Amino acid sequence: MKRFLTGLIVAMGFAAFGQLPYTWTPGVDPGWTSSGALQWRPGCGYVTTNCTGSYANNANTTYTSPSIDASCANASTISVTFTAFGNAEYTYDFMFIYYSLDNGTTWINPYGVGIGWTGNFGSSPGMTIPAITLPTSSNIRFRFNFQSDNSFTYTGYKITDFDIVCNVVLPVEMYAFTGKRMGSENQLQWTTLSENNNDYFEVQWSTNPEAEIWSDVAIVKSKGNSSEKQQYAAIHSNPSVDKKNYYRISQVDKDGTRRTFDEWVVVDDTLKENPLKEVVNIMGQTVDTDTPGLVIYVYEDGTKAKKYN
Repeated sequence: MKRFLTGLIVAMGFAAFGQLPYTWTPGVDPGWTSSGALQWRPGCGYVTTNCTGSYANNANTTYTSPSIDASCANASTISVTFTAFGNAEYTYDFMFIYYSLDNGTTWINPYGVGIGWTGNFGSSPGMTIPAITLPTSSNIRFRFNFQSDNSFTYTGYKITDFDIVCNVVLPVEMYAFTGKRMGSENQLQWTTLSENNNDYFEVQWSTNPEAEIWSDVAIVKSKGNSSEKQQYAAIHSNPSVDKKNYYRISQVDKDGTRRTFDEWVVVDDTLKENPLKEVVNIMGQTVDTDTPGLVIYVYEDGTKAKKYN
């Protein structure tokens, strides 16, 4: 029995067939090989069984890529996506995708035997499927297969885009970056989810980031290699008074490669400081700032803020 997914598959990125990235150029024949009605149709500029009207009954047609060099210098997997729109008879007519690592001798459905698309993909520009993750290969081929039964036909699927990219592992995966004023200083904290060959972080500061004027305020040695959360902190001891202070982080590999994260933190030192009076628990008892559970920050002006440790 065929299993199916309606429209978008729940599984999981150019015209040359050299190394990645690879993509179809809009409006250009991708150059794959057709067996039957599923093919590049210049009349509508899509890969489809039919530009207008409905597809035929009892169809079993394929569209197969040439060999593609999907090797990656700095990744062990690739991501494959495609975009399509249109409609097929729900639970009776299907489109499948396959890949081959042996030049077409064996074809593999990445979702499992009999799992494909059926039903409505919507109108143009349609939907892009979540990425299919596959191993890298210097010789990989792909195949679309459209099948219909002996009754009821619809407009069919129009495949408009096909992309393959390397799943490059970033040297540092940033999780959070925060900042706050502590007395006359600004305290900065950040967390990483993973690190690979990381050497150190540079914390940079600006009061005019749009002009790309940044200064280093701290260098923090990293853990180097880690697959667990790591927390870091730095202090800016002389921020600009009565201004907004902007901070960003650059990460430097052990080979000297530098990357600057897009995220900025803003500490608004134009605001007057509201001194903290005490920290209490939900029973009103005075506790430390690091007491586990729900605590309440009580400030001198009577305002309160809840925090969960």
